[in-house]
Amino acid sequence: MAEALRQTDPEVAITYVGRADGLESRLVPMAGLDFAGLRLGSMGSSVLSSAPRLALRLPLAYREAARLVRRFRPQVVLATGGYVCVPVVLAARRRHIPVLLLEQNLLPGRAVKWLASRVQEVASSFPGTAEFLPRAKVVCTGNPVRLPFAELVGRPQLPEAPPTLLVMGGSQGARHLNEVLLEALPSLLAQLPHLTVVHLTGPTDHLQVVAAAREAGLPVGERYQPSPFVSDVAERLAAASLVVMRAGGSSLAEVVCLGRPMVLVPYPHAGEHQSANALPFEEAGAALVIPDQELTAGLLEGAVREVLGDPRRWRAMASASASMARPRAAFDVAALLAELAGQRG
Repeated sequence: MAEALRQTDPEVAITYVGRADGLESRLVPMAGLDFAGLRLGSMGSSVLSSAPRLALRLPLAYREAARLVRRFRPQVVLATGGYVCVPVVLAARRRHIPVLLLEQNLLPGRAVKWLASRVQEVASSFPGTAEFLPRAKVVCTGNPVRLPFAELVGRPQLPEAPPTLLVMGGSQGARHLNEVLLEALPSLLAQLPHLTVVHLTGPTDHLQVVAAAREAGLPVGERYQPSPFVSDVAERLAAASLVVMRAGGSSLAEVVCLGRPMVLVPYPHAGEHQSANALPFEEAGAALVIPDQELTAGLLEGAVREVLGDPRRWRAMASASASMARPRAAFDVAALLAELAGQRG
């Protein structure tokens, strides 16, 4: 979003508000953005545990957010969900500053549900989100993607061979997905002799994955290429024939910009929202979906061979994936922000 806002208005001033002890406190300044941290802490994933924690911590976080809003004097606020946005939105509304909520999943989170009727608009990534927010004004913009992904839209599709499989579990990896992939690789590499597998393990499990791969006699560094993370994800996706991954809203939006078929293994927790995210892509024919609790080496190998072993199926899935791309989503959200800021005068 910052890239789109700066392209739209080079003079724009942006402050990112997040948890003072969160990962964003390190990543946001590295991206060249001003960061302000609220002392809200982790809420946990359970409704029973998060509600009382939020009630206890909200007064302090609200006072911090109110001071920030008075100091920064924003014309408009973009809130991307999560509990950290609650005190910021409440402080902004008290000063009559317009707010746009951005919901990146099909099923809105608890914070978005609570705030949606209290703000001017909600920008959604999925058309179906509106039915879950009946009292809000919802505009489907798609999920904003980083500029490198938008710039690669329309790249000619890859030939069917030699195939490259990209496996990724998000920035922190996915332990179960890592373990099942290692179990599937000996047979998969044998059955598809020209296949190269690029595996983004996440930093936590990387050393263990590499050690297990070497112990299993896998061709590490050759046909099997594990990395903790990469900075050129867009280029890696563009070079992939098939992507195996979780079903986070941002990742899905980025992959379809490249028109790549997917095997999705939705994250099984956090209210099953990733399972809901995966469904439209499965229905469109852009992805095969395997529930995490059902994932086995045999099922994973079968899904990969089903796509890569059938050129007609691969082309149909690639076409369906490309048809779901919304590369201008960030600029559409930026336009909504500009409109709201203009209404305030």
